[in-house]
Amino acid sequence: MDELPIDSNTVNKALDIASESTKEIRKEIDKAGAKGVNKLAQLLWASPIGRKADLYIAERPYKMQKALEEMQAKYQKIPEKNRVEPSSYIALKGVTELTYALDEDYLKEAFENILISDMDNRKKRNVLPSYIEIVKQLSQNDAILLKFFKEQNIKNEPIIKPKYIFENGGFIYASNNIGLLYNEDYIILSAIVLDNLSRQKLIEINFDEYRHNTTIYDKAFEKIKLCDEFQRLPDNAKLGYSKGLLKTTSFGQNFIDICIS
Repeated sequence: MDELPIDSNTVNKALDIASESTKEIRKEIDKAGAKGVNKLAQLLWASPIGRKADLYIAERPYKMQKALEEMQAKYQKIPEKNRVEPSSYIALKGVTELTYALDEDYLKEAFENILISDMDNRKKRNVLPSYIEIVKQLSQNDAILLKFFKEQNIKNEPIIKPKYIFENGGFIYASNNIGLLYNEDYIILSAIVLDNLSRQKLIEINFDEYRHNTTIYDKAFEKIKLCDEFQRLPDNAKLGYSKGLLKTTSFGQNFIDICIS
Protein backbone atom coordinates (compact mmCIF):
# COMPACT_ATOMS: atom_id res chain seq x y z
CA MET A 1 0.00 0.00 0.00
CA ASP A 2 1.43 3.34 -1.04
CA GLU A 3 2.03 5.80 1.77
CA LEU A 4 0.59 9.27 1.82
CA PRO A 5 3.25 11.57 0.25
CA ILE A 6 3.09 14.04 3.13
CA ASP A 7 5.98 12.84 5.24
CA SER A 8 6.45 13.19 8.98
CA ASN A 9 8.93 16.03 8.49
CA THR A 10 6.23 18.14 6.84
CA VAL A 11 3.81 17.42 9.66
CA ASN A 12 6.42 17.98 12.35
CA LYS A 13 7.41 21.29 10.81
CA ALA A 14 3.80 22.42 10.81
CA LEU A 15 3.36 21.29 14.41
CA ASP A 16 6.57 23.08 15.39
CA ILE A 17 5.32 26.30 13.78
CA ALA A 18 2.08 26.03 15.72
CA SER A 19 3.90 25.13 18.93
CA GLU A 20 6.37 28.00 18.64
CA SER A 21 3.51 30.39 17.92
CA THR A 22 1.77 29.21 21.08
CA LYS A 23 4.96 29.63 23.13
CA GLU A 24 5.45 33.17 21.87
CA ILE A 25 1.88 34.09 22.72
CA ARG A 26 2.32 32.65 26.22
CA LYS A 27 5.53 34.66 26.68
CA GLU A 28 3.82 37.89 25.63
CA ILE A 29 0.87 37.23 27.92
CA ASP A 30 3.15 36.45 30.85
CA LYS A 31 5.16 39.60 30.13
CA ALA A 32 2.03 41.73 29.94
CA GLY A 33 0.70 40.25 33.15
CA ALA A 34 3.99 40.77 34.99
CA LYS A 35 3.95 44.44 34.04
CA GLY A 36 0.38 44.80 35.18
CA VAL A 37 -0.56 46.06 31.72
CA ASN A 38 -3.36 43.57 31.18
CA LYS A 39 -4.84 41.71 34.12
CA LEU A 40 -7.25 39.88 31.84
CA ALA A 41 -4.32 38.38 29.93
CA GLN A 42 -2.67 37.35 33.20
CA LEU A 43 -5.75 35.35 34.15
CA LEU A 44 -6.31 33.82 30.73
CA TRP A 45 -4.48 30.55 31.23
CA ALA A 46 -6.22 29.91 34.55
CA SER A 47 -9.60 30.33 32.89
CA PRO A 48 -11.70 27.74 31.00
CA ILE A 49 -10.26 29.26 27.80
CA GLY A 50 -6.74 28.57 28.99
CA ARG A 51 -7.57 25.04 30.12
CA LYS A 52 -9.19 24.37 26.74
CA ALA A 53 -6.07 25.67 24.97
CA ASP A 54 -3.75 23.52 27.09
CA LEU A 55 -5.90 20.43 26.48
CA TYR A 56 -5.97 21.13 22.75
CA ILE A 57 -2.17 21.48 22.63
CA ALA A 58 -1.71 18.24 24.58
CA GLU A 59 -4.08 16.26 22.35
CA ARG A 60 -2.93 17.72 19.05
CA PRO A 61 -0.33 15.05 18.10
CA TYR A 62 -2.89 12.26 18.62
CA LYS A 63 -5.61 14.10 16.66
CA MET A 64 -3.15 14.92 13.90
CA GLN A 65 -2.29 11.26 13.57
CA LYS A 66 -5.99 10.43 13.24
CA ALA A 67 -6.32 13.08 10.53
CA LEU A 68 -3.37 11.58 8.65
CA GLU A 69 -5.01 8.16 8.84
CA GLU A 70 -8.20 9.63 7.38
CA MET A 71 -6.20 11.20 4.57
CA GLN A 72 -4.37 7.92 3.96
CA ALA A 73 -7.74 6.21 3.42
CA LYS A 74 -8.82 8.93 0.97
CA TYR A 75 -5.45 8.78 -0.79
CA GLN A 76 -5.84 5.04 -1.35
CA LYS A 77 -9.05 5.72 -3.29
CA ILE A 78 -7.11 7.68 -5.91
CA PRO A 79 -6.15 5.35 -8.79
CA GLU A 80 -2.40 4.80 -8.68
CA LYS A 81 -1.94 6.26 -12.16
CA ASN A 82 -3.48 9.53 -10.98
CA ARG A 83 -1.37 10.00 -7.83
CA VAL A 84 1.06 12.90 -7.86
CA GLU A 85 3.27 14.69 -5.37
CA PRO A 86 1.61 17.61 -3.54
CA SER A 87 2.83 21.13 -4.20
CA SER A 88 5.07 22.51 -1.46
CA TYR A 89 2.87 25.50 -0.66
CA ILE A 90 -0.41 23.57 -0.46
CA ALA A 91 1.18 20.77 1.58
CA LEU A 92 2.86 22.98 4.19
CA LYS A 93 0.15 25.63 4.40
CA GLY A 94 -2.66 23.08 4.36
CA VAL A 95 -1.12 20.91 7.07
CA THR A 96 -0.33 23.97 9.20
CA GLU A 97 -3.94 25.13 9.07
CA LEU A 98 -5.14 21.58 9.65
CA THR A 99 -3.29 21.53 12.98
CA TYR A 100 -5.46 24.43 14.17
CA ALA A 101 -8.73 22.87 12.95
CA LEU A 102 -8.51 19.41 14.52
CA ASP A 103 -11.46 20.03 16.86
CA GLU A 104 -13.73 21.38 14.11
CA ASP A 105 -14.73 18.45 11.93
CA TYR A 106 -16.14 20.56 9.09
CA LEU A 107 -12.90 22.57 8.82
CA LYS A 108 -10.67 19.54 9.28
CA GLU A 109 -12.49 17.67 6.52
CA ALA A 110 -12.19 20.62 4.11
CA PHE A 111 -8.44 20.96 4.69
CA GLU A 112 -8.00 17.20 4.27
CA ASN A 113 -9.89 17.36 0.98
CA ILE A 114 -7.71 20.20 -0.29
CA LEU A 115 -4.56 18.23 0.51
CA ILE A 116 -5.85 15.02 -1.08
CA SER A 117 -7.16 16.81 -4.19
CA ASP A 118 -3.70 18.32 -4.65
CA MET A 119 -2.32 14.77 -4.92
CA ASP A 120 -4.81 13.74 -7.62
CA ASN A 121 -3.82 14.83 -11.13
CA ARG A 122 -7.51 14.88 -12.14
CA LYS A 123 -8.14 17.68 -9.61
CA LYS A 124 -4.76 19.26 -8.94
CA ARG A 125 -5.07 22.07 -11.48
CA ASN A 126 -8.32 23.16 -9.76
CA VAL A 127 -6.81 23.35 -6.27
CA LEU A 128 -6.35 27.07 -5.68
CA PRO A 129 -4.23 28.40 -2.78
CA SER A 130 -7.01 30.88 -1.99
CA TYR A 131 -9.27 27.98 -0.97
CA ILE A 132 -7.23 27.55 2.21
CA GLU A 133 -8.06 31.11 3.25
CA ILE A 134 -11.74 30.69 2.35
CA VAL A 135 -12.07 27.53 4.43
CA LYS A 136 -10.68 29.42 7.44
CA GLN A 137 -13.56 31.89 7.13
CA LEU A 138 -16.39 29.35 6.95
CA SER A 139 -18.77 28.77 9.84
CA GLN A 140 -20.24 25.36 10.55
CA ASN A 141 -23.57 26.50 9.09
CA ASP A 142 -21.76 27.70 5.94
CA ALA A 143 -20.21 24.25 5.52
CA ILE A 144 -23.54 22.48 6.16
CA LEU A 145 -25.22 24.52 3.42
CA LEU A 146 -22.39 23.91 0.94
CA LYS A 147 -22.61 20.19 1.69
CA PHE A 148 -26.35 20.34 1.01
CA PHE A 149 -25.65 22.13 -2.28
CA LYS A 150 -23.25 19.36 -3.28
CA GLU A 151 -25.50 16.48 -2.25
CA GLN A 152 -28.56 17.94 -4.00
CA ASN A 153 -26.65 19.35 -6.99
CA ILE A 154 -27.83 22.89 -6.26
CA LYS A 155 -26.37 25.16 -8.96
CA ASN A 156 -29.11 27.47 -10.23
CA GLU A 157 -32.29 27.37 -8.16
CA PRO A 158 -35.35 29.63 -7.70
CA ILE A 159 -35.58 31.74 -4.54
CA ILE A 160 -38.33 33.81 -2.96
CA LYS A 161 -38.23 36.70 -0.49
CA PRO A 162 -41.44 37.93 1.20
CA LYS A 163 -42.03 41.69 1.31
CA TYR A 164 -44.58 44.17 2.63
CA ILE A 165 -46.06 46.21 -0.22
CA PHE A 166 -47.59 49.55 0.79
CA GLU A 167 -50.44 51.46 -0.82
CA ASN A 168 -48.04 54.15 -2.10
CA GLY A 169 -46.20 51.51 -4.14
CA GLY A 170 -43.16 51.23 -1.85
CA PHE A 171 -42.11 48.03 -0.12
CA ILE A 172 -39.76 46.64 2.51
CA TYR A 173 -38.58 43.07 2.82
CA ALA A 174 -40.29 41.17 5.62
CA SER A 175 -37.10 39.28 6.46
CA ASN A 176 -33.46 39.20 5.45
CA ASN A 177 -33.68 35.42 5.08
CA ILE A 178 -34.48 33.81 1.73
CA GLY A 179 -36.62 30.83 0.76
CA LEU A 180 -34.92 28.34 -1.55
CA LEU A 181 -37.54 26.55 -3.67
CA TYR A 182 -36.58 22.92 -3.67
CA ASN A 183 -38.33 19.62 -4.31
CA GLU A 184 -41.79 21.27 -4.60
CA ASP A 185 -41.34 22.96 -1.23
CA TYR A 186 -39.03 25.56 0.24
CA ILE A 187 -36.33 25.81 2.88
CA ILE A 188 -35.30 28.99 4.67
CA LEU A 189 -31.67 30.03 4.22
CA SER A 190 -30.09 32.27 6.85
CA ALA A 191 -29.10 35.75 5.68
CA ILE A 192 -25.81 35.67 7.61
CA VAL A 193 -24.79 32.43 5.88
CA LEU A 194 -25.78 33.75 2.45
CA ASP A 195 -23.94 37.02 3.07
CA ASN A 196 -20.71 35.21 3.95
CA LEU A 197 -20.88 32.84 0.98
CA SER A 198 -21.67 35.78 -1.31
CA ARG A 199 -18.75 37.75 0.12
CA GLN A 200 -16.46 34.83 -0.69
CA LYS A 201 -17.83 34.83 -4.28
CA LEU A 202 -19.08 31.26 -3.87
CA ILE A 203 -22.71 32.12 -4.65
CA GLU A 204 -24.72 34.86 -6.34
CA ILE A 205 -28.23 35.99 -5.35
CA ASN A 206 -30.12 37.79 -8.09
CA PHE A 207 -33.67 39.13 -8.02
CA ASP A 208 -33.41 40.51 -11.55
CA GLU A 209 -33.55 36.99 -12.96
CA TYR A 210 -36.10 34.26 -12.28
CA ARG A 211 -37.63 31.11 -13.71
CA HIS A 212 -40.12 31.64 -16.53
CA ASN A 213 -42.44 29.13 -14.87
CA THR A 214 -43.66 31.52 -12.16
CA THR A 215 -46.20 29.04 -10.76
CA ILE A 216 -43.44 27.50 -8.64
CA TYR A 217 -43.04 30.86 -6.89
CA ASP A 218 -46.80 31.25 -6.46
CA LYS A 219 -47.14 27.81 -4.87
CA ALA A 220 -44.32 28.50 -2.41
CA PHE A 221 -45.78 31.90 -1.54
CA GLU A 222 -49.14 30.31 -0.70
CA LYS A 223 -47.36 28.22 1.94
CA ILE A 224 -45.12 31.02 3.21
CA LYS A 225 -47.95 33.47 3.84
CA LEU A 226 -49.56 30.99 6.25
CA CYS A 227 -46.58 31.29 8.62
CA ASP A 228 -47.39 32.88 11.99
CA GLU A 229 -45.00 35.79 11.44
CA PHE A 230 -47.07 37.00 8.48
CA GLN A 231 -50.49 36.88 10.13
CA ARG A 232 -50.20 40.50 11.29
CA LEU A 233 -49.12 42.97 8.64
CA PRO A 234 -48.02 46.60 8.97
CA ASP A 235 -50.74 49.20 8.44
CA ASN A 236 -51.64 49.88 4.83
CA ALA A 237 -49.58 46.95 3.61
CA LYS A 238 -50.15 43.61 1.95
CA LEU A 239 -47.83 40.66 1.72
CA GLY A 240 -46.06 40.04 -1.57
CA TYR A 241 -42.77 38.58 -2.70
CA SER A 242 -39.76 39.02 -4.93
CA LYS A 243 -38.70 36.11 -7.11
CA GLY A 244 -35.16 35.39 -8.15
CA LEU A 245 -32.37 32.85 -8.54
CA LEU A 246 -29.55 31.58 -6.35
CA LYS A 247 -26.52 30.43 -8.32
CA THR A 248 -23.25 28.83 -7.32
CA THR A 249 -20.51 30.67 -9.21
CA SER A 250 -18.03 28.69 -11.30
CA PHE A 251 -15.46 29.58 -8.62
CA GLY A 252 -17.87 28.38 -5.94
CA GLN A 253 -18.75 25.17 -7.75
CA ASN A 254 -15.07 24.33 -8.08
CA PHE A 255 -14.58 25.11 -4.37
CA ILE A 256 -17.43 22.76 -3.47
CA ASP A 257 -16.03 20.00 -5.70
CA ILE A 258 -12.57 20.29 -4.18
CA CYS A 259 -13.27 21.07 -0.51
CA ILE A 260 -16.64 19.59 0.43
CA SER A 261 -17.14 15.86 0.90
